[in-house]
Amino acid sequence: MKELIIFVIISLSYKIYFKGQYNMRKYLIFSSFMASCALFGAEETLKEIVVTGAASPTSNQSIETLVSKTKPLSVISEQQLQRSVGKSVLEMISQEPGVYMVNDGMDSGQPVIRGMSAGDYRVPTFVDGLRWKGRPVLEYTVFDPDQFERMEIVRGPASSLFGTDSFGGVVNLVSKRATGDVFGDFALSDTYLISNFSSANRGIQSRVQLGLVGHGLDFLLGLNYRYGSDYKTPDGKVPNSDFKYKSFDLNTGYSWGDSHRIGLILRYNKTNRGMPGGSVPSPGAGNTAKGVPNKIVRQEPLWEKYAALNYHGEIFNNFELDANVFARKIYTNLYIVPDKAKPAYVNNHVVGPEVVGSKVTGKYTLNNFTQTYGINMYYEKWDSTQQSVRGGPRKNTGIDQKQLNLGVFGLWEYDFENDASIDASLRYDWFKSTANLSSVDESLKSLYDGGTVKNNKLTWSLGGSYPLLDSLDIVVNVSSSFRNPTANEIAPIATLDGTTMNIPNSGLKPEKSLNYELGFRLENEFIKARITGFYSDYKDLILRNVRVADYMGKKTYQNQNVSKANIKGIELDLAYNILSNLEFRTNVSYQRGKDKTNGTNLRTIMPLNGFVSLNYEPEFLSGSYIQYTGSWAARKSKIDEKQEREKAGYFVHNIYFGKSFGNIGFLRDFELNFAVENIFNKKYTIPLSWEDKDYPVSLTNPLLNPGRNFKVGFKASF
Repeated sequence: MKELIIFVIISLSYKIYFKGQYNMRKYLIFSSFMASCALFGAEETLKEIVVTGAASPTSNQSIETLVSKTKPLSVISEQQLQRSVGKSVLEMISQEPGVYMVNDGMDSGQPVIRGMSAGDYRVPTFVDGLRWKGRPVLEYTVFDPDQFERMEIVRGPASSLFGTDSFGGVVNLVSKRATGDVFGDFALSDTYLISNFSSANRGIQSRVQLGLVGHGLDFLLGLNYRYGSDYKTPDGKVPNSDFKYKSFDLNTGYSWGDSHRIGLILRYNKTNRGMPGGSVPSPGAGNTAKGVPNKIVRQEPLWEKYAALNYHGEIFNNFELDANVFARKIYTNLYIVPDKAKPAYVNNHVVGPEVVGSKVTGKYTLNNFTQTYGINMYYEKWDSTQQSVRGGPRKNTGIDQKQLNLGVFGLWEYDFENDASIDASLRYDWFKSTANLSSVDESLKSLYDGGTVKNNKLTWSLGGSYPLLDSLDIVVNVSSSFRNPTANEIAPIATLDGTTMNIPNSGLKPEKSLNYELGFRLENEFIKARITGFYSDYKDLILRNVRVADYMGKKTYQNQNVSKANIKGIELDLAYNILSNLEFRTNVSYQRGKDKTNGTNLRTIMPLNGFVSLNYEPEFLSGSYIQYTGSWAARKSKIDEKQEREKAGYFVHNIYFGKSFGNIGFLRDFELNFAVENIFNKKYTIPLSWEDKDYPVSLTNPLLNPGRNFKVGFKASF
């Protein structure tokens, strides 16, 4: 009977996943049926489930062991992800101090950490500790939060460990993996169905997962489906905000001995979605004022294929080795209608990048001294973007590009007997960028200096902590960081068409920064708190499309290292156990940022803001929780007047409730979760949301956030 039920659920998920059709009434009836079973069939007390035997050796998919103890690191657990009832990856990480989002819809956007944006290649994303790069504006579209067991955010520059782009911080997403007794007999593990419904966009987010462990093997297969129609705000529906997402992920491996595992990860994602807001779609399609265009931008589709092979093991006593190779390919058709009142449309076919990479790290611990060494290679190939106007022939709007990055690094950490610590890291990166000039007019090829540019950069970090009082430490960090220019920034396509021209710059240098952090860390059995002040000084920032001397009678532009900036701020993060079953959490951040070149405020700086939560697990209702959360921001009055308007402050209240019913027949660990987000239907815009100041304020300029949103979800294991 159990096997039959599992087959039926997987078959249902197959229909959801591949057909993309799901009747809302059927979904609600199904959810109500599951809830009724739970309420009438649950046992009074939960039975503790104990896993016996040996677990498979851990892999270094996490970056926590690679980050020095003195560096601010936020970790979001699997329990937090499940209790969020279907929040996106970006919504989850933006609840951490100093971490924000520029939303381009209800399901996606770009992270911003300490004033630096992933949309500008200044906050890199890693998946399982491996670099994920290629769509700075669109990349979070392909991530389903149910694929991950935890999320990690390094707050602050970290190039001496993670290489280029690590200006504001680093985001790492850790994939789920089957757990249990990998060396015992074959048994199902981590097999469940999870599904969430959202009223604001009539959205569904579902995952069916099948896990198996035994005889050295661990196997985990997941199918994911997300759907949402245009979402509602207090001012009405946001047009072109619908999305449909389908994916599968496989994480499997074989373990031997006590500490050796070789693993394989496969992933395929396909997304079709509208982009109601952001830098590309602005001013969007929500404009009602006369003469204002309603711009439609859609990903039709965006897909990603990914494969990674990894090994983790303890080679000899106190020495661990991780080795990874991976490959990825991405494609996007960006469908653009400049004004839906007119018949013109454009298809931009963005092919690539095709990526091949590797990373090897070794970690050796002897008494109080830990040494970590690593080497990585990252190679990406971009085919020329091709544009088709009104279904016509495709025309190249870029050059075929290649970029190779080789990096080596070391991290040294020493713990003293009095609980003080010191750490240092050093990294060297080498880059080779190559442009294929076959599509460039002969009269313009001399501008490219042969099409090959080489760069290199050495970065470093020094940190330490010292106990001032019992449980109270002072923490210091000083570091350098950098961002290497992309191949397309170095060598955009130069063409004789039109009246303007973008020319290459083979002398384009890496962006650089010096960073300083001073903080205090308090941790005991009741309270965990950290306050960090930081200052970063940036130079050689790349400014795009700088007007230079005319070339061949055309207005000419070039990317140049002309900008300087500084960002300073303070972050507070606090968790306090008021009672054994009552926890209070809050964080507060404040930043200031200046463009030193022209004296203006930086657009990507948040005003004073914070997050607060109160989580209660009542003893009288075993296995349940009630959680209140609130997100707030002050008015954004320090703005770049050329790019944005002031934005009002807000305080948004949310409530969450969940109950675990234990085992109910063939169901194990059945859990129901409910939520009401934006309880008071507050009209608000995230302060960093993109807008086009040349047009009036509307639903999409800047993009309004969802109004009151009722959510319900369940998880059932088998």
